[in-house]
This record gives sequence, C-alpha cells and structure tokens, in this order.
Amino acid sequence: MLPVILSENCDTAEVDLFIKRSKQLLEPQNDSAFYYLNRAVQQSYHCNFNDRIVRSLTELAAWHYSHDIDQSIQYAHQALREYANRNKAIPQQLNIIYKAYNILAKAFESKGVIDSSAYYYYLLNDVIERGIITDGEYAVAVYSQLALFWLNCNWDINNGYIEPTRFFIEKSKKAEAQLKDSSVQKYTSYMLQGAYYFCTKQYDSARYYYLEFLKQRNRVGTSNVTWESAMYLNVSETYLAENRTEEAIEYINKTFALKEKLTGFPRYRLLAQLYLSKAYFLQKNYVNSIQAFLTVTNDVNSNNFLTKEVIEAYKIAGASYEALGNMNKAVQYKNIYIRLHDSLMKKDKLDMMNWLQIKYRMAEKDKELTEQKLIITETESRVRKKNFWIAGISTIAVFLVIVFALWRRNIQHKQHLQQKEINSFQQKMEIANLNATIEGAEKERIRIARELHDGIGGLLAAAKRDFETVKITYHLHNKPDYMHGLLLLGEASAELRKTAHNMMPEILLQEGLVEAVAYFCHTVASNKSTRIYFQTVGTIQKFSPAFELTTYRIVQELIHNILKHAQATEALVQMSFNEVLFDLTIEDNGIGIPEDAITRTRGMGLKSIEDRLRTINGKMTIQKLQQHGTGIYLEIPIQKETVTT
Repeated sequence: MLPVILSENCDTAEVDLFIKRSKQLLEPQNDSAFYYLNRAVQQSYHCNFNDRIVRSLTELAAWHYSHDIDQSIQYAHQALREYANRNKAIPQQLNIIYKAYNILAKAFESKGVIDSSAYYYYLLNDVIERGIITDGEYAVAVYSQLALFWLNCNWDINNGYIEPTRFFIEKSKKAEAQLKDSSVQKYTSYMLQGAYYFCTKQYDSARYYYLEFLKQRNRVGTSNVTWESAMYLNVSETYLAENRTEEAIEYINKTFALKEKLTGFPRYRLLAQLYLSKAYFLQKNYVNSIQAFLTVTNDVNSNNFLTKEVIEAYKIAGASYEALGNMNKAVQYKNIYIRLHDSLMKKDKLDMMNWLQIKYRMAEKDKELTEQKLIITETESRVRKKNFWIAGISTIAVFLVIVFALWRRNIQHKQHLQQKEINSFQQKMEIANLNATIEGAEKERIRIARELHDGIGGLLAAAKRDFETVKITYHLHNKPDYMHGLLLLGEASAELRKTAHNMMPEILLQEGLVEAVAYFCHTVASNKSTRIYFQTVGTIQKFSPAFELTTYRIVQELIHNILKHAQATEALVQMSFNEVLFDLTIEDNGIGIPEDAITRTRGMGLKSIEDRLRTINGKMTIQKLQQHGTGIYLEIPIQKETVTT
C-alpha cells in the first residue's frame, strides 16, 4: 500500500469523498483511483472509523480484481477479518460484507478455484433466500452470477451442470420482472439467455440475445463500457465456435477500439488478445496466433488468471508451435495446458460443488415439507374437533329418542357425503398414480436424452473432431471412402441429437407449447411423405409446464400414429384457445382407424393417450371422416392453476 499524507481532521465525510472520487476516476485515470482508495483505507485506520475501514478495504479489493487477483483476494479477506472484529461497532452495515463475498466469488472463479468460488456464491444466495436483503437489483445480480458460474463450470467438466444453470436463470427472470426499465440489472436475462444458447451450441440465438441485451441497455441508458466490451467478446466467441473468423475479428476489433475507456479494466484487452490468437489459429496464421498470445502472457501469469479462455490459449499456442515445427515449444505449452486443465478437474473441487448444489436443493425441499406438515396439522386439528362433536351428539342421542332420530338422519347424510369424498379421494389417488407413472417415464426420457446427447453425442463429436484432424494432418480430402465415413459420422451425430431433442425438446421449456408443437410438425413433416399443417385459433395462452408437457406428448403420439398407420398424404393439427376450454383437433386423409381401436381405445398408443388425458381432466372423441381419414378431437377444461402469466 502506498504511503499517503494523513489528515488530522477525522471526518467520515472526507473518507466518503475519497471513495467517491476514486469511482469517478476509475475509467479515465485508473492510477488516481488507486491513490484515492489508498487514502481512504489509511485515513479510516488512522481515525478508527470501523465501517469505513471495511468499506474502503472492500472497494480496494474490487479495484485489484481487474489488476491483480491475489491482491484482490487478500484485501477482501482483510475486509472480512475487520468486519468480524468490529461487527458490534458497525450497525446497519450488512451490505458492506456481501460485496466482499461477491469479490471473493469472482476472484476465485478467475483463478480456477471453483470450489471456493461456489462457496461464496452460495453465501450470497442464502442472504437473499433468508430475506436479509430484499433489493431486486441485488437478487438479479446474484442469481445471474450463479447462472453464469454454472455455465462456465459446464465447460469441459460436467454437462450435468446445465440443470442448475436453468434453475438460476429462471430465478433471475422472476426477480428481474419486478424491476423498472431504468434499473441497472434490467434486461440481464437477455445476456443469460445468450450465454445459455452458446453453451448449448445454438450460436445464432446466442448472438441475438447478446446484441439485444446491448440494444435494450442502450435504449434506457444503463449500458457501460464493460458490458459493451463483454458482449462484443461474447459475440466474437460465437463466430469462433463456427469457424467464422472474419466476423469474429470484426467484433474483437470493436473491443480494441474501446481501449482508452478500458484503462481500469485490463481483463477485456487480455481476453480480446486470446480470442484474436484463436482466430489467427483457425486461419492457420500460426505466427500471428503465437504473437497475439505472447503479448498477454505476462498479464496472465502475473494475475493468476485460470479461465477456460486462458487454458485453451495454451493449447492453441502448443498446436501453433507444432504446426511451425518447433516441437520443444509445442511440448512446453501443451504440458502447461494439461497441468492447468487437470487442476480444474480435481475431484475434491467437483465434489464440493455437487455438495453445495445438493445442500441447496435439500433446503428447498425441507421448506416445502414444513409447509405440508403445517397443513396436515391444521387438518388433523379440524378432524379432531369434528369427531368430538360427533361423539357428543351420539351420547345425547342415547338418552333422547327424538334427538336420536334427527342425529341418525344427520349421520346418514354425512355418510353419504363421506362416501362421495371417498370416491373423490380414490379418483384423485388414481390420477396421482397416473401422474407418478407419467412423471417417472418423463424423468427416464430426460435421463436417456441427456445420456444420448451428453454421453454418446459427446463421444461422436469428439470422434469426428479427431477424424477431421487426421484428415487435415494426412491430407485425406480426396479419399472417397474416408470422406464418406466422416460424412456418416456427422449424420449419426445429427440423428442422435435429433432423437435426444425429440425425447425432451428444449424448445418446449424455453418457448412453450405452441412453438414446440409447430416445430415438431415442421421437423417431422420434412422427413416424411405426409404433409402436416399446424394452426391456432383464438388468443394463445401460456400453460403450466406439466400441462404443456402432457399435451405435447399426446400430440407426439397421435402424429406418430398417423405416420405409422394412416397412410395419409396430409394431416392437420389445430389448437383452439378460449377462456374455459382448450381444444385440440388432429385430422388426416388416410385409410382410417379400425373400429375395434375406437371402441376399445387400445393399441396404437391410444390407451397411453387416455391415461395422460385423465391427469388433466380431458376428453377424447375419435370419428371417421365422411370421405376418408380420421378425426381425433380433444377437449380439455382450463383451470386457474393450469394458466400461467
């Protein structure tokens, strides 16, 4: 820490002025910002301002985050120690310490210490869940950081982390919905959607959401140079993933154009150089690729960055040296890559993260169980009171004949009602069992789909990359048998992804029932001789996930029946919406459905459809059309809990 001239005038306003001045100078004069933060820290210690000591140390840790990760962690830990020692003397200052948690979470993530990073992120999450901080902007910031944290962990580690990613994206969306347009955290969901689509390799969608995020932030005047640089780099990364290097370099250069404004944030220049190195590598310009990487090597080492971009940069450098014939350098950089990659894959780190996620989910389940137990206790209390009165009436009826007659009549009436309740309960239990069976089947579908996509799909993709490498290395472009095998490998990978998508399509979770069914009809029809038309009538409504999934599976089953059995050339799928009823019509011009299938509703999946309909109180009617073909009509009443906003 630099020595500064201390003022004998101990006034908290002076320390606040130093901190405020440092923030004003952060971008234009970064060194001056550091000077004023030093003054704030030393003046706070000199005057023993308890809360200002913690606050100024935290702000100094935030400044170092963009310059020296180790120093950032050191000052954040010092702020935590001072807070612990001076806690009783710092009333109403809880927010100070949570910023230190946030700095530590991001700093450890930058160093690749993912278990420690996860620990501090979940400390921040607990603060919101326990209602200690109710600020909506803070909630969006924390949930979005958790979503991005799990997305980054999804890189080359464990594809199962995509589930907590979606979980925290949804939490961020709900918190963001309560914010005003002028809020700093408004439209964060666009950025999260972009990151999610990038990790699921939907690069066009990722670019759209990244740029839409910037567009909306610029519209309401809440954008800044760091967000602008981050989005430019994210867009360039999507182009690099598609080997579209010219477009990628265009957005990398946009980040370089902001160099003067990014004086206080050197990390963005570092990332831009790493992306530029990768772009040159993809263009086979190995000399420039190495040069771009070497310009920031010292920054990477001195700041102890350990992100996926840094790890991949060492791999690219090794491959570039190998392509240039410098095998000593190639081995050196590849060994660094292996060491850094392995440090990110240590089992104890992964176990720690899994434990945190399980602990968090168990806490949520415990909360639900507590609420259910409270309901059961209240119900049992009402039942006991009811039984007490019945016993009293029974005792009086023994002695009073007239009262006995009235009581008997009352009991018979109650028995009748109870029988109705029993019948209703049995019906509910039957539906509950059906729901459990269907839910189990859906979970198995999801599990199989993930294993196909993440397991076999990953192996196929890796195999294809290896064969592509062999093709380039041994110049096999003109070998028909080899190229045909490579083509078949790509087609197998595509078919596998399509199968996994049909088992649990992401579009149903992201866009809803109408978009999912429309996409399914288009996709199926494109590969079959049957042309399928899809249309909607009325104002489209959004339903609960369970309702939409059940309806989607019914449509899938009926369309598959048409394709397998109807011998139809055309089919129509129509959805009709109104306030009280949801109608689904599926007609075809095929050979018709057998009479015994209509009367017994068995075979061709109709029994499965009937079971699914019962869980949502729906009815199905099957008719032979006048000329030829079959019409299947479903009516499903819309209940309050079915419709979502």
